[in-house]
Amino acid sequence: MDAAQTTVTPVVWIPETVQEAFALYQEFLPDAEWIAGGTWRQVEREKGKAFAGNVIVLERIFGLASLQEEEKYVRVGACMTLEQLIQEAVISREILGEAMRRIAAPAVRTRGTIGGNIMYGHGDTLPALIALQAELEIWNGESYDRIPVEEAASYDGVFLLTAVLLPKTLEAGPEEVHFFEKIGRREAFTASLLAVSGCFCRQGDGSVRARLALVGGKDAPLRLRQAEACVAEPGWTPEAFFEAFAADYQPEDEPFSSGNYRLQAAAHLFLSHLWLDDKAEKGGVHKA
Repeated sequence: MDAAQTTVTPVVWIPETVQEAFALYQEFLPDAEWIAGGTWRQVEREKGKAFAGNVIVLERIFGLASLQEEEKYVRVGACMTLEQLIQEAVISREILGEAMRRIAAPAVRTRGTIGGNIMYGHGDTLPALIALQAELEIWNGESYDRIPVEEAASYDGVFLLTAVLLPKTLEAGPEEVHFFEKIGRREAFTASLLAVSGCFCRQGDGSVRARLALVGGKDAPLRLRQAEACVAEPGWTPEAFFEAFAADYQPEDEPFSSGNYRLQAAAHLFLSHLWLDDKAEKGGVHKA
């Protein structure tokens, strides 16, 4: 048999603690990987990317598949499935719930985990989590640590994601607007070309206090700091927003969408909430 056609069966490890899972990963590097639901990993396998020689299954580690309400935040175990979380009222009625309801097909949501969606690096939950100011609880090999979701991609070192920490003040109040929008190549059950999310509150002087984020295609999740600073100024305009937004986000062309398309589409999705909704509330008319 041709060596390229040879399939190597990985060794499967089922640790009982976070520390054991991390130690196994370190022991077998670079021929090791963690896995929970495995839905995205299966897609990669079908495209030709074989499993590592040592697969470390995380599903049976105590505490990684449960939800706990603490004093200031909701702790979501990294191995909770998307469907489990959709059924949780505190999650389902927020933009995080909306993001999860629009991920893949029901069968995938039954297996796929929130931790996997985050660590995949381009998951639709990421902009919602960033907008909600969520943090990640991680084990770095020596101790537990907490980092903002938006800093995970730039974290210096290896870590195992153990939980997502959602601030207790999740739901939008009467003065605050939360939104999630997704563009895909078909209406449902598809990977997104673009997912955007935001939490904002309009001020009396016309400015907007906002947290805005996006992810899409091969783009890393991004907090839109310059766009946020733009709308924080009284008298901001869509033209000023687009200029600031373009400074934050410079997407490259991809097989199914150009960078310019994603730039324009994302800007319009944000403006449909930040600008147009405001004009509609005031009885204004928007002309393209």
